[in-house]
Amino acid sequence: MNKNFGINIRLLLIIIGTLFYFFANFHRIAIPGAVFDLLEQDLRVTAPYITAFGAIFMYIYAVNQLINGVLVDRFGGFRVMLGGGLILGLGALLFPLSSNLFIMYFSRGLIGLGSSTFYLSIIRELRDFVSEKNFGMAISVMLFIGYTGGIFANAPFVFAMKYANWRDILVVIAAIILTACIIFSLLLPKVQLPKINKNVKLRLLPFRLVLHKRHNRNLFSFACCNFAIFYTIQTIIGKKFLEDFCFMTTSKSALVLSCMAIIAAFFNIVNAYVCKLGHNHRVQFLKNASIITFSSLLLICTALIFNIRTNYIAVIFCILAANASLTSILVPVLHLTNRKMISGTAVSIMNFCFFTMVGVLSTVTGFLLNIFEPVKRGNITVYSSYSYLLVFGLFFILSMFEMYKAMKLSNKY
Repeated sequence: MNKNFGINIRLLLIIIGTLFYFFANFHRIAIPGAVFDLLEQDLRVTAPYITAFGAIFMYIYAVNQLINGVLVDRFGGFRVMLGGGLILGLGALLFPLSSNLFIMYFSRGLIGLGSSTFYLSIIRELRDFVSEKNFGMAISVMLFIGYTGGIFANAPFVFAMKYANWRDILVVIAAIILTACIIFSLLLPKVQLPKINKNVKLRLLPFRLVLHKRHNRNLFSFACCNFAIFYTIQTIIGKKFLEDFCFMTTSKSALVLSCMAIIAAFFNIVNAYVCKLGHNHRVQFLKNASIITFSSLLLICTALIFNIRTNYIAVIFCILAANASLTSILVPVLHLTNRKMISGTAVSIMNFCFFTMVGVLSTVTGFLLNIFEPVKRGNITVYSSYSYLLVFGLFFILSMFEMYKAMKLSNKY
């Protein structure tokens, strides 16, 4: 009876941790993307200050990817989850309650720090909780629940804003997170936790071994460009671009971004399955993905140059979402090309590259939007097609670099 009780408590803690991961993904995508115009109006600042909300999150999230493995191995997944949940909850509460730019930036840093702790923590606890046979399926379910946070961060969030102020909605979400933290902390003493392993320390040798391999460096360069282009569109500029250039309504553009999140969630599974049907020629699959990214951005830049304001750009965005969902292929490649002792470090470095690049693109995007004078459409600031051409022109140049690095990848591991 006591054993079953302990198992049920562990399962409940994992479920709460997955709820934290859901809200982490919600905040990662919702701010500033879904409320770009509202933030500009409320704070009376220009694009670089708004895109900084996304960049700050990404920089903190990225850096913490390099140390999360050590934290989880030292303290255990549940302890790290609780700490991350508290930090996420405090940041999520502070952000909507303030109109001071510095405090809001600080709160985004807290949200990024807290959000970064859940992925590896949940995987660690799932590994100890489920059998090897069910481990992959358990991770897939956890990831899918987390990705649904990105779905709710657009169309459902925008729909809710018709009935309540965006700040009030975020306060309610923060209250849910903090309540979950209280429940988590009350349940935690009821399970047997591993002792803190003081022998686990951050060491530089695994990082040097990973970065010494040219194949790893090429893979990281390809992957971070591929992911960052899509994710900057998803979290920062996509919704605003569809409204300004394609004249989409807020609701319709938010729906497109939610569809992108759904596609990204499903295509991690679809891409892995298609790759398997192709006899697991993973490197060739990645090369093909780089060509798709290049072609998609070429079409968007062409539309901007010739002022073709078509809703088919939304379809291209969805193609980019499917094309960037490559984790289920990239991680096996890293495990095949690196020794077991450093394969986890290789994955953490790749995650660091992902979100650092998103942070850089978020920062640069804000400044590029302001190069050409925006105009006012009522109370809304509208950026010109020339500004967007600078942004997507940068993405296009990165896609060429991505394709170059992809072609240097070798099938010989």
